[in-house]
Amino acid sequence: MLYLVSLGLHDEKDISLRGIEALKKSDKVFMETYTSSIKPDMSSLEALIWRKIIVVDRRAVEEECVILESAKNCNTAFIVPGDALSATTHQQIVFEARKLGIPVEVIHGSSIFSAVAETGLSLYKFGMTVSLPKPQEHYFPMSPYENIFENKKRGLHTLILLDIGMNAKEAVEILLELEKKAGKNLFSDSTKLVVVAHLGQNSAIKYGTITDLKKEELYNLPHTLILPGDLHFSENEFLSQFKI
Repeated sequence: MLYLVSLGLHDEKDISLRGIEALKKSDKVFMETYTSSIKPDMSSLEALIWRKIIVVDRRAVEEECVILESAKNCNTAFIVPGDALSATTHQQIVFEARKLGIPVEVIHGSSIFSAVAETGLSLYKFGMTVSLPKPQEHYFPMSPYENIFENKKRGLHTLILLDIGMNAKEAVEILLELEKKAGKNLFSDSTKLVVVAHLGQNSAIKYGTITDLKKEELYNLPHTLILPGDLHFSENEFLSQFKI
């Protein structure tokens, strides 16, 4: 049996009761931390479920298939930050497990994809989600910019997920660099963005121009950006409480 258990947005207290039950029933418990900077108190979680947790990296999961190998032989749980199926790699694990005849149960949890409703922006009006990677020496993809541009053209909001460890100030500088390359007038110092920091607990939401956001100190990672599309008056009114 394979259980995919959602950790949620903050710490071990975000795991549902059903998730805790699944972890207690498992012979082996694995957890990944490579898709998010969220890190629970391991000793508290282990004490809660009476199990030792094995932390695995991307290579162990995607190349060495340690989760599937374990699930072939015993009840296995895999703890995933946010919601268990938000990342494509985890969907692939479910698919491969079922191909092997391994029963799978997914225990869903809170995710950035739903928690951004705390900004007052309608979830129905979000377009394609965009991931913003840190530029490398020979790697500075334009695809994030192009996808944001397409959303904006259609009046849709864009959720911009930042690379692990990246803060909002770094992100807006990258967006401005992309603007220099693309030149489509999507971003400037006067562009208004929403910044959300550490949604789930001790969260902060700020709304203002890029110039204003550069002056703000937001310490708690992870950070996420939203470029609003066409705002309904109720969305605009709700956002006003977060104006810098």
